[in-house]
Amino acid sequence: MWYILLLSIWCLLFALFIIAFLISRFGYVTCDNNVCLLGKTALVTGGSTGLGHEIVLSLASRGCRVIIAGRTINSALKNKIIEETNNPNIVLYHVDFTSFKSVRQLAKKLNETEEKLDILVNNSGIGKSLYTDRTEDGLDITMQINHYSPFLLTNLLAGLLKKSNNGRIIFTSSFLSFFHVITKRSVTPLKIKNLPQALYGLTYGNTKFLNIVSSDIFAEKLKKWNITSNVYNPLVAKTNIFNQVTKNVDYRILVDNIVNVISKMLVNLFGIDPKLSIQAAIQLATSKEYTNISGTFLGKVFPKLKPRACHDRILCEAIWRASEEVVQLTDEEKLK
Repeated sequence: MWYILLLSIWCLLFALFIIAFLISRFGYVTCDNNVCLLGKTALVTGGSTGLGHEIVLSLASRGCRVIIAGRTINSALKNKIIEETNNPNIVLYHVDFTSFKSVRQLAKKLNETEEKLDILVNNSGIGKSLYTDRTEDGLDITMQINHYSPFLLTNLLAGLLKKSNNGRIIFTSSFLSFFHVITKRSVTPLKIKNLPQALYGLTYGNTKFLNIVSSDIFAEKLKKWNITSNVYNPLVAKTNIFNQVTKNVDYRILVDNIVNVISKMLVNLFGIDPKLSIQAAIQLATSKEYTNISGTFLGKVFPKLKPRACHDRILCEAIWRASEEVVQLTDEEKLK
């Protein structure tokens, strides 16, 4: 009987391989509209490389004034974008998402210099940091870059978004959000607990789940100002984010090894061009169809499907309140 079981397992794995292959080749959203963005201003975090850079190029090519916020800021990057898009309206600001002080400085500068903000793309992220590494704020690096800092920035820029006729907030999430391990016991009134070292390799999926939770509540709180907030699934993009997983893997930890192997396999077998991965983001940023659609998780396969815990109101509200405490929002800064 053992050979029947073995054959069944191989058949299942083969079927999963075929499904994953088909999704990687045909499962990405396409954006075919030619909407002009002249007169619009967009902020893209992490816009110097990877998915963020492709989003910048796409928005700029439509005439949008694009502000890039990231750690890598130089004139060569700006000139290259201008040359590729024929759009001189490119602005670069430095921000370090491992520092709440830096995020607040960026928000202050934008609130003082910008008349409005039409599109906010929260794209900055890393695949994995070392378990023992902490930011200047004493937080886990992956959690701060991927969740807390985008959460803080979006709250601080809500005023600028309200000045737009149809402000749009977009978060880059991942299908790995479905593999998060956050429960009610993970969240206290003051913080979201870090994973233990044995499970630390799953932190990225947790942060991508938190992006969805944040987006959904931003959608609710900002609805009366005609501001939408949505999340998109880029599938498996061929970017450097997966290299960080390999770079920071702890080979003593089983989960780290499993995540590392799976990451390499996904990129090598099913990775797609970042230009294709970001089509869903551009659809959310430009399409008239999404003028009044908010709180969705856009992906072509199982569109709008979210992790089950996203529908747990008690958990989501606890996550929101804990995040407010961690980033130290004042009463005036909190969205009512």
